[in-house]
Amino acid sequence: MKYILGLLVFFISLLMNAQADLDFVMDVTNGPIGGYADVTYTITNLSPTDTYSNVSINHPDALIPNIILNPSTIGPGIQVTATGQIPLSGDSYSVGLLITQATATGILNGSMITELSDGIDSMGNRIDDGQSVYFRYESSSYGVIYLDTNGNSIYDDGIDTTIPGAVINLYDDQGNTDSLVTNETGWWYFDNSFINTTLPDYYAAIIDVNSFPSPTNSYHLVDGPASPFTPNGWFASNIRMSHGYVDDNFGTIEASSFLDSNGNGSRDNGEANMPYTSFEFIKDNDPATSEVIFNGFGNTIRRTDFNPGVQLNDINAALTAQQAFYNITTANYDDILTVANQITSTAFAVTEVSSSNRDTSLSLTPMIWPNPGFDSTLEVTINNLHAGNSTGTLQFNHDPIASIIAVYDRNGIDILANGTATVTSNGFSTPYNIMAFGQYDLEVVMATPVTGVQLGDVFTHSASINPTSTDSNTSNNNTTVNVTVVASYDPNDVTEARGPSIPIDTFSTNDYLEYTIRFQNLGTASAQFVRVLSSLHPSLDESTFEVIATSHGYSYTKNGRQLDFFFDSIQLPPEVVDEPGSNGFIKYRIKPLPGFAVGDEISARAEIFFDYNPAVITETWITTFDTSASIDDIIEIAAYPIPLETNTLFLKNIDTGNAQLYTLDGKEVWNGNVLNGTIEFNSIKSGFYILKIMSDQKVTTIKLSKN
Repeated sequence: MKYILGLLVFFISLLMNAQADLDFVMDVTNGPIGGYADVTYTITNLSPTDTYSNVSINHPDALIPNIILNPSTIGPGIQVTATGQIPLSGDSYSVGLLITQATATGILNGSMITELSDGIDSMGNRIDDGQSVYFRYESSSYGVIYLDTNGNSIYDDGIDTTIPGAVINLYDDQGNTDSLVTNETGWWYFDNSFINTTLPDYYAAIIDVNSFPSPTNSYHLVDGPASPFTPNGWFASNIRMSHGYVDDNFGTIEASSFLDSNGNGSRDNGEANMPYTSFEFIKDNDPATSEVIFNGFGNTIRRTDFNPGVQLNDINAALTAQQAFYNITTANYDDILTVANQITSTAFAVTEVSSSNRDTSLSLTPMIWPNPGFDSTLEVTINNLHAGNSTGTLQFNHDPIASIIAVYDRNGIDILANGTATVTSNGFSTPYNIMAFGQYDLEVVMATPVTGVQLGDVFTHSASINPTSTDSNTSNNNTTVNVTVVASYDPNDVTEARGPSIPIDTFSTNDYLEYTIRFQNLGTASAQFVRVLSSLHPSLDESTFEVIATSHGYSYTKNGRQLDFFFDSIQLPPEVVDEPGSNGFIKYRIKPLPGFAVGDEISARAEIFFDYNPAVITETWITTFDTSASIDDIIEIAAYPIPLETNTLFLKNIDTGNAQLYTLDGKEVWNGNVLNGTIEFNSIKSGFYILKIMSDQKVTTIKLSKN
């Protein structure tokens, strides 16, 4: 028995030593979306005596996932190299670091051995049996060709089917031709080296639908520029394009809701679109296909049926707000069959419970922050939340330091200049008359003086409405907004109305956080559509989510905590053509989950897409619940040198504590500790900041600048 155990230990030791003698190194290059990352596999037999046979590589990410080495028998001291490729997609609309790893197997003395590849980390260090890091980047122009599986005319990762091997024929104005082919992920990329010529004046591309999987089908473009299109970006460094197709033999089903004023169940002339309605689309009675769309201002929602006359379509309608005041006469349509190349319409009638239910709300949204010597803008939004006309008077009061230049309505008419609005001592007043469920928007343009204003100063603007029509809720008739004076600002951002720090004793379980997502078209051509993706932090109660106001008509989907806003046919002009008109916004409110405490942080950010361009990703906004602030909590301290010349700040009257550094528009850029009366920042940029310091449950803020 001891003899057998000894042999067993010997063979196990032999196998362990053999495994250690097979070295597998994998190197991966960076690559463009729509192209490939090149891979080099190097296997070396480090043993002076052993020979490995049937050596192969398994690499699931690679274009060829299983490679048998040539030669597949590796003798002592022999090294064998093989190459491969990883096809790169633009899934998740992202560039950045990716990781991969492969496995080598072989036979030694009749037993299978396995060796993981050695990788390279993001710092270039070799890692034994570790993953290799590589980078997926954007070329000058790239895109995806796909079949629009869910029929929403937008490319959706993991849902729509991409088309590998689709051909794009290229030509220029000098008679040169070439072609692109989508890689195995259905993505392509373009750079000027595809056509070997010197600076042509014009490129054009035509997608060859005959290269699609079923060339006998007749494909219809539902998303993206029609052929011929310009594949390279003239006005931007990186251009992302999507081309979505469906078979021409498809039907379209649409849903809308309306206020059935006469209660006859049919839509009559003059009956208003009904907001607050969501539509659930279900295919063939399969709950797994459920897709819920919120219709914003009362938009008509369309979906594509790829099996007209066969697929059964169910549409369910539900009220997402104001449920106590309205009823849906018929809440669902079942087993609807569409007809090829035709639109099948469903209209949901909504009736009012009582005509005494009326409400008008008011909100203020900063669009351009005040900057000494420059104009700032503020959006005033009056929402008629119910049926019937809403009438009354708006009073706007600006901060004493600011002064009003103009007040524009949605048509670009200055209502101060034409006398519709009346100038008051500290602002203006104007009457309003808003149709059922309508929205009245005004853009207030204000000047900020050069003198008497410091960066970090806060302007306070307020407004109120005095309704002359029925208004059953007066709590939303007054509002105030605080706006910080800045040196510069990012027009695409997410902010919360209370600022980055909320004293916990000022916030109750009945209060909402109020977020604004701003976007601006900084390109050179009008954006046909804008799409905004965001997600709700896990500490937020998603059931309390409520859109307050938007700058344009919209629809949105909410999948759990994921928000997807879509502004279709927005025609948002570029900043260089119409600076005020190039801006848009989404304002919503939501409650934190119960149990929030001092130190809790809630973050928010957004990805903003203008047509087919890469996402503009906002800075992350962080809201922190802080301890109660009182006069006794304020620390009288001194700081020097200001402005900072290095990254070291010295403090008097404080030795230790915690510190946070914010830009003037409320974004945290650093946090750390006070040690021995000193703060050591990391490499912060030149500019102006607000420094908040907490020590012994007391707090102070300092205006800080760095040269």
